[in-house]
Amino acid sequence: MTEINVAFAQTNPVVGDVQHNLALILEAAESVADTADILITGELALSGYPMGDLSYRADVIDATLSALDQLVAASTQEMFSSLYFVVGHISFATDARPTAQSSLAIAHNSASVIQNGTIIGTYNKQILPNYDVFDDWRNFIPGNNELVFSVSGKKCAVAICEDIWDANSSRPQKLNELGIDLLLVLNGSPYTRKKAAERQVAARSFQRGFDLAYSNLCGAQDELVFDGGSFLLNSSGTTLFKAPFERGCFLALPNSQSSFVEDELSTLWMALVEGLKQYCQKTGQHSIVLGLSGGIDSAVCAALACDAMGASNVIGVALPSRYSSDHSLSDAAELAHNLGIQYRITPIDQVHQAFEQTMDFSALAAENLQARIRAVLLMGISNTDGALLLSTGNKSEIAVGYSTMYGDAAGGFAPIKDVLKTDVWRLAKWFNSSRGSALIPVGSIEKPPSAELRPGQVDSDSLPDYELLDQILTLLIEHSATIEEVVANGFQLKDVVKIEAMIRASEWKRSQGAIGTKTTAVSFGTGRRIPLTTKFRKL
Repeated sequence: MTEINVAFAQTNPVVGDVQHNLALILEAAESVADTADILITGELALSGYPMGDLSYRADVIDATLSALDQLVAASTQEMFSSLYFVVGHISFATDARPTAQSSLAIAHNSASVIQNGTIIGTYNKQILPNYDVFDDWRNFIPGNNELVFSVSGKKCAVAICEDIWDANSSRPQKLNELGIDLLLVLNGSPYTRKKAAERQVAARSFQRGFDLAYSNLCGAQDELVFDGGSFLLNSSGTTLFKAPFERGCFLALPNSQSSFVEDELSTLWMALVEGLKQYCQKTGQHSIVLGLSGGIDSAVCAALACDAMGASNVIGVALPSRYSSDHSLSDAAELAHNLGIQYRITPIDQVHQAFEQTMDFSALAAENLQARIRAVLLMGISNTDGALLLSTGNKSEIAVGYSTMYGDAAGGFAPIKDVLKTDVWRLAKWFNSSRGSALIPVGSIEKPPSAELRPGQVDSDSLPDYELLDQILTLLIEHSATIEEVVANGFQLKDVVKIEAMIRASEWKRSQGAIGTKTTAVSFGTGRRIPLTTKFRKL
């Protein structure tokens, strides 16, 4: 087909701040007004995504539609006279709710095509996902309309995200029969480590002789990170253009090729930084505090915090107990010095003794007491300094309940909540390599992990080796494997039974934990919903 110049507006919308979101779209349009034929945004870019149950509120929908009217008026400016806007937004439902759907939904997840002061048409998302972190079936009413319009004599149609992920859909053939030349797909597709490749597979599977422009959001909202990566496929499925993982407006010129190289760990690091950074910015946080144990988890969290907020806005606190080793303090101090963050030392033994004089504690309660004292002091700094407290637990520990409620589990955000322990080590080594220096001390990376709650304690006293643990956790959690299926993969029955029981017994802890950035297909939080009280003995 004759080339249509498509520009992808990879914006970072704020849910409910429609004027801010409108400004981002107009800024993107201005940057490509003289070169692009079509500007396509991500899903719900004008409203913010995901909206959750805010989609039930008429005032939220009214505000969005008012901003849409402003965009229509702005499109009459001379610079935009030949530009087609394809913009995602919420709208009042015009189609009837399906008989099978019972919810408070009053809205469509929509995309409107605007050109020179006119809304050419509005498309409503047809396939509403109801899995993982997605609640579209709860929040929206599905549409059933097709939107076809012409640009430079070529037929274009619109789809929204999940619409192209249905392997059994009859729409691809229908679009082919309509003679569609270009399908424009608006997406709010959150990052996971395999998602970039999966998007292109889904897009190619949906194609039937038409080009496909896939536009994604960028930035983050709550636990979700949107990694951009918008792309243009020609009718044979060849990638003509792919945008990077960054906010901005990207013009897919004919036969252009992207020059950036993707790397798993660097992309994961960017996603973790973006998740923390946007959570802070969108909730009005200006600084971060975290405990520094001298271990690998707090070290990686501190490095992430520096990249997200700047070293001058990060407070690292060592809270040594009577059981803390010398290397814990020295590694924490070295890390703080290397990163250039504020560093404080607040010993807990005096407070610890005061508690011990108050009542007799069991051995387990005495161990947990130390973590809870640290949490009280860290929360005190958080309140006093107005800093967000980070919970530094990794996915492996959180999975098996290797954390203390109201202790080390306390915090407002958990940056590595969805990162397995073995990957924490990989990230630490990658970080040092990428910075050309051992900013994270070698001691923190190489020493055996320990909570140091009693003399000589190491994690392996209570947990299997992390290499083994993480493989079993991946099967049990991400693949929903049974004990028998995990054993069939070559693991010892006693190890699998123990780990499965630990996962099940700690479900209540995870229900109270801080949110953290999603990086895997199945993350703890909204992406995994397991009853807290159940007699079912297998996951």
